[in-house]
Amino acid sequence: MKGHLSRDEVSRWMAGERGPDQARHLLECPRCQAEVERLDAALAQFRGSLDEWSARQPNRWRSGRTVRVAARRPLRWALAATVFVLLTIPIYQAARDRQRAAADALLLQQVDAALSRSVPQPMEPLMKLVSWGPAPDGRKQDNRE
Repeated sequence: MKGHLSRDEVSRWMAGERGPDQARHLLECPRCQAEVERLDAALAQFRGSLDEWSARQPNRWRSGRTVRVAARRPLRWALAATVFVLLTIPIYQAARDRQRAAADALLLQQVDAALSRSVPQPMEPLMKLVSWGPAPDGRKQDNRE
């Protein structure tokens, strides 16, 4: 192997990607050994601080599964609320459309009844006094004489 290990090669070594050339070089090169040991010590210190921090946290947060389930609860409620709203909007609109259709049908019946009368309702008693049909002898009868 030529030269020292690059930073990427040292990082890959620490991540577990270890080739035979790198292993041989680390055995022979004190400078690269020191770099790997320095990085290993820094990672060990970070791991230790994480362990201390997690030990101070409440028990319910120590389990990774509990954290993931607790983090998903708001999403589940939001999804359930969205589905509920999306399902109730068409039902509400259909009921509102039926009410409007019933009101429109009633209005049309009232208009039809008003238009089908020959005279307005207050004048209907007067219509009984006047006959508009043909006379018994076949002539047209007109009461305006």
